[in-house]
Amino acid sequence: MNINDGKTISVNVGGTLVETFYYQAGEPTKGDLLLMHTGGAGASALMCWYLNFNAFVDAGYRVTAPDAPGFGRSVVVGDGNVKATDFVPAFMDTLGIAQAHVAGNSMGGVTLSHVAAEHPERVLSLTLSGGEPRVVTDAVMAIGSLGATPRNNFVREMFGKPELIFEDMRRATADFVFDRDLPAVDKVTQIRLDTLAEPGAYERAKTGAVGQVARRASSASDADYLATIQAPTFLLNGRDEPWFYPDEHRAALTDAAMKAALVIPNCTSTFLPYCGHWPQLEHPERYNALLVEFLASV
Repeated sequence: MNINDGKTISVNVGGTLVETFYYQAGEPTKGDLLLMHTGGAGASALMCWYLNFNAFVDAGYRVTAPDAPGFGRSVVVGDGNVKATDFVPAFMDTLGIAQAHVAGNSMGGVTLSHVAAEHPERVLSLTLSGGEPRVVTDAVMAIGSLGATPRNNFVREMFGKPELIFEDMRRATADFVFDRDLPAVDKVTQIRLDTLAEPGAYERAKTGAVGQVARRASSASDADYLATIQAPTFLLNGRDEPWFYPDEHRAALTDAAMKAALVIPNCTSTFLPYCGHWPQLEHPERYNALLVEFLASV
């Protein structure tokens, strides 16, 4: 999987066109697998799934991984507002994919969990990582904003400088893993920088970073839909995120992520120790093996 393997297709999402950049490989011997990436500055399908994509192809799936609207090389044409949960079924329709196993990390997991709830006929199974979505608890509600954490404050500081530099982006990238010396951190850092060099990408990322200030930890209705998910679900999360959330919030947020397994009707849960927000990148061989095993079971 590399940037030159990607293709572009026009997707009509409720009247708004999204010129969608995506990767697809393999034959659907065991079905289709759709991957949705994490969020953040410079996020893309490539940076999120480059250590996993080929393993799933080799396991017998036709694997498809798009850049979400407004991320990577996927561009929303005009001023239309595109909801990610509307984009996914429209994208599947455009490619002729009636049903798929779906797996998402963080932002991508939130999107796919809503798709599974709203379009159950399209989702054969659902795999979520990155601790999202979470069940609302009193402890989470008491946290309030997660937009002004040290991690987010540094990202805003980074975008306030005259130019992005590798050292700053590496520090921001390392916040997503448990082991800051992980070799993948340098690779992902460079992919993010390359993505932000695409036309318009830097300004979109800067606007997003500033807009995170008001983001709350949760709201009272966030998790209501989880109980309606019919697809077999696998929560495959990292347990330890010392750099991602402040110490005083980590226990409450981890507990809220684990409680999703008690709400989603058909749910398997695995939490990997010494692993952060991106288990698919920090422990790729284990992530790949566990996901393939789960897919075989459903």
